Amino acid sequence: MTTFFKLPCPHCSKSLKVSQDLAGQSRTCPYCKGTVKIPEPAAPEPESVFPNIVVNTGASALGTGIPSAGTAPQAATTQKSPATAKPKKKSWFSTGSGDSVSSDVSLLASGVIGAVATIVWLVAMIPLRSYQLGQLFLDRGFVPFATTLLMFWSFAIIVLKWLSLKQQKESMLLDVLPTEVAEEITVESLHDFVKHIRSLPVSGSESFLINRVLRGIEHFRVRKSAAETVTMMESQSAIDANNVAGSYTILKVFIWALPILGFIGTVVGVSSAVASLASSLDSAADMTAMKGSLNAVFSGLGTAFDTTLLALIMSMIVKIPTSAMQKSEEDLITAVDEYCNENLLRRLNDGREGGAERGVAGGANVSIFREAVEAAMGTHHAELEKWLEKLDKIGVKVTTQIAEGWDSTNTRMQKQQQQHSASLQQQQSEQQKQLAAQIEKMAAAATQIQATLATVASQAATMQSSVNGSFSAAQETLQQRFTGLETGLNSLNGVLTKLGEQSVVVQQVAPARRGWFGGSKKAR
Repeated sequence: MTTFFKLPCPHCSKSLKVSQDLAGQSRTCPYCKGTVKIPEPAAPEPESVFPNIVVNTGASALGTGIPSAGTAPQAATTQKSPATAKPKKKSWFSTGSGDSVSSDVSLLASGVIGAVATIVWLVAMIPLRSYQLGQLFLDRGFVPFATTLLMFWSFAIIVLKWLSLKQQKESMLLDVLPTEVAEEITVESLHDFVKHIRSLPVSGSESFLINRVLRGIEHFRVRKSAAETVTMMESQSAIDANNVAGSYTILKVFIWALPILGFIGTVVGVSSAVASLASSLDSAADMTAMKGSLNAVFSGLGTAFDTTLLALIMSMIVKIPTSAMQKSEEDLITAVDEYCNENLLRRLNDGREGGAERGVAGGANVSIFREAVEAAMGTHHAELEKWLEKLDKIGVKVTTQIAEGWDSTNTRMQKQQQQHSASLQQQQSEQQKQLAAQIEKMAAAATQIQATLATVASQAATMQSSVNGSFSAAQETLQQRFTGLETGLNSLNGVLTKLGEQSVVVQQVAPARRGWFGGSKKAR
């Protein structure tokens, strides 16, 4: 059970109600925004044997900064603001309307912040375009731009929720239901409590605590029943918890959408790689064109894997602070529940049996209050059980439908993925077969060319051998002719030498005449 004690602000002297769990820590005063050091609470005083006699311990309380029960009349004079104070305006980052408090933030404001942060980030990546980091954001298609926008949009929502949570925690230090107004919360004292709450620097549309207390007081004023107020406060606690859980819907959608965008980038990259592979097979005869096409294939595969990797990392980066922020807001709702149980429900007095004694004895007669509440709720127990059964059936039905829907969606996605994978494999196998056939044709042509070259080489060798034989025979013939000529010339030279030594008589002989009938006539 959490214990609360009062503490005056050292800057503005306003009374604060602080949980014992915050002892030793520093908090911001919701009135003057000054820093308040929360001291350790004083040891609890022994319970008096005479509950109607109040022992004045003002000196000890003054030493610790915690006002005692005997100083209530003096603290009551510190209230200044009237009950007609104007309602405070909601924060610019909140989306709640009217007097209801909401944990949602403005999607428009967070979207603008996320878009500006995305532009700044992408501009900062331009000088790094020659590095892997810059190429990862600027040279991988449209998917990195979309994932970057969703990531910074999510960060903007988380920051705005953190600012709202900070304001909620500051309002937890307010003394919403001071005992100086009245020890018990009765129908007659409700006006004074509402007057004090309206004078606080935080409105009901900005704080779960103030909104919860105001709704409880209003319900008690109308119904005049502590038991029904307890039931209503439980319902309001569930509403606040659902409000906090529902405010993370858009963040969960972003966390879900980031890896989906990464898979879309994978499909786009693989499609580009397959198209480039098909064009490379068409230009297989040209090695330069084929190399360029293979570069395009590897570029498409790089885009596919890089976009998926970037999206998964961004999803993990967004998921961690989102879970931490949701845990903090759930703890805030739990703290509001504890505050209302300790400071509102225990002090309600509807004038029925046990009400006055409960107000006087305080925590000593908590069991009487519980018995009264259980007795009042006994009539509604059966009806609540019926509603719980109906809710269980509805929950089971909704859960079953959601599970069936997810199963069918998952099955369809798996079928589509299998069909896409099968088509890719079929295309790849066909392209591999075509490539193998072309390689076989090229190998056969190369074998034929090699055989032709071998035949030509053999014929050239034969021709060279024949030419060499012809040249050898011609050379031998010429050698013989030249030898015979040399012999003839030598004989002629000898004859001429002999003729030079002798006289040679040359007699001219007339040619014989031919007769009429072809006979020759003798010379006369």
